[in-house]
Amino acid sequence: MTTVSQMDLLPFFLMLCMATSGMSIMTNSLLSPSFNVVSYGAVGNGKTDDSKAFMKAWSAVCHGQSHDAHLIIPPKTFLLKPVKFSGPCKASRITVQVLGKLVASTNKRAFNGNYWLLFHKVKGLTLWGKGSIDGKGSAWWQQHDSDFRPAALKFYECPGMVLKGLTHLNSQKQHIVITKCHGALISKIKVIAPEDSPNTDGINIASSKNVRVQRSHISTGDDCIAISAGSSNIKIKGMTCAPSHGISIGALGDPGKPDESVEKVDVSDCTFKGPGIGVRIKTWQGGRGRVRNISYKNIEVQEVGTPIVIDQFYCPRGGCKNNSDAVRVSDVSYSGIRGTYTRDDAMSLLCSQNAACTNIVLDNINLRTMDPKKAAKVKCFNVKGRSQDVKPVVDCLSH
Repeated sequence: MTTVSQMDLLPFFLMLCMATSGMSIMTNSLLSPSFNVVSYGAVGNGKTDDSKAFMKAWSAVCHGQSHDAHLIIPPKTFLLKPVKFSGPCKASRITVQVLGKLVASTNKRAFNGNYWLLFHKVKGLTLWGKGSIDGKGSAWWQQHDSDFRPAALKFYECPGMVLKGLTHLNSQKQHIVITKCHGALISKIKVIAPEDSPNTDGINIASSKNVRVQRSHISTGDDCIAISAGSSNIKIKGMTCAPSHGISIGALGDPGKPDESVEKVDVSDCTFKGPGIGVRIKTWQGGRGRVRNISYKNIEVQEVGTPIVIDQFYCPRGGCKNNSDAVRVSDVSYSGIRGTYTRDDAMSLLCSQNAACTNIVLDNINLRTMDPKKAAKVKCFNVKGRSQDVKPVVDCLSH
């Protein structure tokens, strides 16, 4: 009988491992095919309109036979008119990797909707990469009626979507809008637009639940993050807003609209810099709905205009009529908020005459004016709650 040694079996085991590894790579490749927009006719020279090529590539990704597909946008500059990436898709997971630059057309006639790039009813979507999305918004900023300006990047009914790593520049209006995107995650992005660019919100969250926004830097001419009606269970952590109009809830209760509510928002470990606002709740007079179970904790403000705002008399264009109806604001806590401010008031807590803000809790707050000649002040109207270890003192909550 011939004895087989371990050394004799070694080549066999090596061949078996190589074959298994190759099968694994082949299997993964078959399960997760990649589609490059260049393969579908995209030029990527920043001058040629690549919109149709992107749509062809998307169709292949969305309607292919794989459950897990990848769309690759290589490191080139792609000029795009409005593009709608529509679902539902056969693939249960789609990853779009952006390595290059997406640049918007400046031809306003090419736009006939409220978006430049739209992902519509796509489940399991991940959009990530080291590339950028540039809305070339300066061509739009002089347009007085913001309703006719498109958002740069919109997601509509994309449950479980992930947006990560990208740089977003100079949107026509809002940079990022997510609507009915339950379970969304936005992480490690940058959003940049001039301080005087109008209505260029960083992120707008609407009618969405269980959303996380974290570890990102936003510098725009409007809200850093705006949380709109129908949203709940929103967690915002580790953000830097510098400068911006702050992390805002609302404006809610626009007269003529149905009940508008936001609930269960947790904002923590954030930094605000520059002349705008820190954290804000804003509602119209005459509105209906509620804002409740809101928490702001461990917030640093550096030379911010007004760090803490509740404004139930929101009226940006003036001419609003007094109205007894109001969105109910309750169960709002502020803790561990510290730093410096530049305007007259460290806090402005202005609640409806007929519907007081209730259970407003301030704890461990230290805000210092940048002007040593001015006394620290707080505006306060019809607010019910309590305060502890707060500077400057909030007289209406001191008992």
